[in-house]
Amino acid sequence: MRENKKVILVTGASSGLGLAVANHLGNIGHTVYAGARSFNNEDSNQTSPKKVYLDVTDEKSVNEVVHNIISTEGRIDVLINCAAMLILGSVEDISLAEFDQVMNTNLIGTVRMCKAVLPHMRKRQDGLIINFSSIMGLLAIPFQCAYSASKFAIEGFSEALSLETRDMGIKVVIIEPTDHKSGSQKYRPHAKGAISENSPYRDTFLRITKKIEYDEANGSEPEVLARVIGRIIDTKNPRLRYKIGKFDQKLSVFAKGILPGRIFEQVILSYYNSGRK
Repeated sequence: MRENKKVILVTGASSGLGLAVANHLGNIGHTVYAGARSFNNEDSNQTSPKKVYLDVTDEKSVNEVVHNIISTEGRIDVLINCAAMLILGSVEDISLAEFDQVMNTNLIGTVRMCKAVLPHMRKRQDGLIINFSSIMGLLAIPFQCAYSASKFAIEGFSEALSLETRDMGIKVVIIEPTDHKSGSQKYRPHAKGAISENSPYRDTFLRITKKIEYDEANGSEPEVLARVIGRIIDTKNPRLRYKIGKFDQKLSVFAKGILPGRIFEQVILSYYNSGRK
C-alpha cells in the first residue's frame, strides 16, 4: 500500500490530459475520482480511477460531487482542474454565445470547483489545488481568442488564490502545458462563422488551423505530463508554475519576455504563415 496516499479529484478526465493524469495517479496508488460529463465505453469496466459524473458548468453537479467524495473518503486532498474546451475562430467570427461557452467551462468551471473545495481544505488547513492553464495562457496565437482569454484569466485567478490561501495550508499550482498528443485535435469545433463563405478570415483560418492541428498531433506524450503531476503531488513545497512539454514552445515564452511586442508578433505570424500557399 502506498504511503501518503491522497484523495484526488480530477476534472475533465474522460480524455486527453485529464484522462492521462487520472490514470497515472490511480496506477501509483492514490485514490482518484475522475470527473467528466461522459466516458468512453471501452473504459466502462475500469475500476480505478473511480468515475463520477461531473459538469463543471453546473454548480449543483459540482457541489454534489465534492460533497459525495468528502462523505465517502472524509476529505479531498488534491483538486486538479483539467476540464477545458476550445472553439476556433477569429474575434469577429466567434459568437458571444460560443465565447461564453468556452469561458464558462475553462475559467468559471475552474472557479466553481475551487469554491466547492476551499471551505473543506481551509477547515483542515491542508490541500493542493492544481489549475491547468496552458502555454496559450502566456502567449496568444491566431484564432484561439476565447481559449487564450480563458487561460490568461486562469493565470491571474490562480495567482490571487495562491496569495489568499497561502497562510491556510492550501497550495496552488499552475500547469502550463505546451502541445500534447491529447487527441483533442479531433474535437476542435470551429465557430459557426469561421467557416462561412462570407468570412473574410476563412482562407487564413483554414490554413492556420491545419498548422495548429499538426503541432498538437506531434506534441509531447500526455503520460510525460502525468508523471510530472505525480511528482508535484509528492513535493512538500511545489513551485507556483510548471511549464511542461516541448522545449521550442517553452522557449517562445522566454522570447516573448525579451523581444519588443511588435517583433514577437511578427515571429508568431511568420511561424503560422510558413509554408503558405
